[in-house]
Amino acid sequence: MADTLERQLSANNPPAPPFDNTRDTRYFFPSAGHAEALSRLLFLAEDRNMGMGLLTGEIGSGKTMLRTVLHSRLSPETHVRVSIENSLLDFDDLLLEILSQIQGQRLRAADYPDRYSRLAAFKRLLTEQIAGHGRHLVILLDEAQQLDLQCLDAVKGLTNIASERQNFLTVILIGQPELRERLRQLPQVDQRVSLRFHLAAMTADETREYVRHRLTVAGHQGDFPFDPEALDALFRASRGIPREVNRICKIGLEHILAAGLGRFTGPAVAAVVDDLRRHGGLFDAGVDPP
Repeated sequence: MADTLERQLSANNPPAPPFDNTRDTRYFFPSAGHAEALSRLLFLAEDRNMGMGLLTGEIGSGKTMLRTVLHSRLSPETHVRVSIENSLLDFDDLLLEILSQIQGQRLRAADYPDRYSRLAAFKRLLTEQIAGHGRHLVILLDEAQQLDLQCLDAVKGLTNIASERQNFLTVILIGQPELRERLRQLPQVDQRVSLRFHLAAMTADETREYVRHRLTVAGHQGDFPFDPEALDALFRASRGIPREVNRICKIGLEHILAAGLGRFTGPAVAAVVDDLRRHGGLFDAGVDPP
């Protein structure tokens, strides 16, 4: 049975192993929360006049995958998309990265040596090459809880570049729950946020369908290789957090293949969970590692 499961997962040349933490959008699973978040963020970007949006969620809840899917769903014919993967940048470096992505080439600090030159270049590109051609700029800032307060305030200032009738850009801040508290410290920024969404964990039923979806994308055919007890143990341990589901299932898959089981059983999942907890590799949702 183990050989059968292994062949099923490799028969169709899958894009990646089913439980790897990749950004392959084929693995995106539209749970109720993820689907609603994507719909709201698409509305925000396509409306063009809402200024700023906020997406928060616990560690591992799927925010980065959502950012990647949102980026792919916005047509380059109507939107210029800038995705910042981490926010460990001061405002001047952030501006340089934004300019690099807009121009499609890696710029050096010497190309625009100070904030004035970078802001001037940004305004020129935004008004002439983006808005001037009927397109809209969307800046996706991941891990935005890492931005200091001065940088957040300066980012808000970019949204002031607009015409009398239309905004030229939308900024979407994406981060962990503490980002909401940081914004409350800056009322002038907090009031600019037109749309907010907090990404909750998946339900037990959604967790089951999430696993099924990832196996299907990876090329699995045949019976669903999870016993009900295995799914219960998986949901209890992961709390419905996608990254934790992936972690348990990835190690669990290796475990059941090595043991010749051929499917995920309750004891097999429990053994993996116990091992992860014993070595500090699994943490309850919302609880920081020790």
